[in-house]
Amino acid sequence: MNEEEQLTRRIARMIESIPDVFLSVDKRWRITYANREAEKIFEKRREELLGKNMWNVFPSMMVSSFQNDYFKAIAEQRAVEFEEYLPVYDKWFEVHATPFSEGLCIYFHDITERKKTDERLLRALETNNHLAAAIANTVTGVTISDPSMSDNPLIFANKGFELLTGYTVQEVLGHNCRFLQGEETDGETLDLIRQAMRKRQPITAEVLNYRKDGSYFWNELTISPVLNEAGELLYFVGLQADVTRRKQAEQKLQAELELAKAVQQSVLSPPLYEPHIEVEAVYIPSEELAGDMYCWYKIDSHRYGILLLDVVGHGISASLIGMSVRSLLQGLITRLADPVKVIKELNRHMRNLYAKQQKMHSYYFTCIYVVVNTKEKIIEYVNAGHPPGIMCTVEGKSRRLERGSLPVGLLSDFSVEKEVLSYQTSARIVLYTDGLIEGKNQAALQVIDKLQQFFSRHHHTSTAKAKELAIQTFVTGKKKDDVCLLVITVR
Repeated sequence: MNEEEQLTRRIARMIESIPDVFLSVDKRWRITYANREAEKIFEKRREELLGKNMWNVFPSMMVSSFQNDYFKAIAEQRAVEFEEYLPVYDKWFEVHATPFSEGLCIYFHDITERKKTDERLLRALETNNHLAAAIANTVTGVTISDPSMSDNPLIFANKGFELLTGYTVQEVLGHNCRFLQGEETDGETLDLIRQAMRKRQPITAEVLNYRKDGSYFWNELTISPVLNEAGELLYFVGLQADVTRRKQAEQKLQAELELAKAVQQSVLSPPLYEPHIEVEAVYIPSEELAGDMYCWYKIDSHRYGILLLDVVGHGISASLIGMSVRSLLQGLITRLADPVKVIKELNRHMRNLYAKQQKMHSYYFTCIYVVVNTKEKIIEYVNAGHPPGIMCTVEGKSRRLERGSLPVGLLSDFSVEKEVLSYQTSARIVLYTDGLIEGKNQAALQVIDKLQQFFSRHHHTSTAKAKELAIQTFVTGKKKDDVCLLVITVR
């Protein structure tokens, strides 16, 4: 097993090992991914979830908070957080929903036990009777501080706080809770907590704290003000829960994703400079893991195969598919060469890749494959549902490379048509992924028109310089998708 295969398996295991529910849905609210915890919590097999409309599978989520926040995440393209109780499961969830170009990623953290503790504490606070008995032995850390005293010292701590921090109650009473902070505690988080306390607002934050023995733990800290009937501040009640395991899993997953990005970029073909052909490329990754990939190989003394592909979607699945296709490209391109045969073989690979896993049937990719014959001065290509390539001649004439087929992996069998073009002295071919032409204020076709005009004007500019100028001109602001641009000069 090579390094790439080991990495893909590690990532797949990691996403399955997250101790909380993780789902993704597309823009039509169809479930596109569900991890093992989702099967366990919702008591449904993945086959019952994938491809189904979320609102139909989980009618209990039709409550207004779910709908409003999910729709807000999609409409405003920003992450949302909220807490909600689902009676059908008798559970409270802390929900994080993050939009991406294909839909929404949803993370459910079970906070049922924390809520039960909160409720018991609030009932005790309301009556103010037998407060110590109600909370003394709960497993959640509970503290009460008195803001009327200098430095807001602790006046109560329970057994759960002792177990969590290693400090005894006698050691902490009369001290401000900042003794849990250390050199790695995030200052910005502390500022948010202080600001909320100054405004007498409740707040929940995850803080890196330190036990008495010096070991660290991630503390899910909730601080709530307690007011009397006159609105005067009496106490701050703090609830502490150890979420280190979850935070470490999240951090490990993030590290794996960063490693996956690095591996993806490491296998991209380096620039090519030969007497009759030059190939320059640039890859600008977005924040998300994606499936963009390009490569080129020398088929024989005068033929070169160049391929650019874009797996539809984002995240781990798109990356794994891109790496799977990448692993067979060299043998495929150098053995078959002909664009029609290469596209058909890629389609066969995609259809067989997950034949026994029905949940993967919707994955596909767009691509454009070009074969340059520098001896015969011929260019053959197939465009499989990809944004059109651009070909410019030294005379300043240009055309789009649009002919080909459907995207690869959609159908088990489909017609593929190649186009053969010739050039007299020299020509330039430009290939790109849709990340380059997606913009807030312009339609994709308008950007393609401008790209075509740009490279027509710069047909005499060197390959490297033309690439740099194009990036400066067309990559502005933060891109939601990866950007790939290939500039090929043949002569």
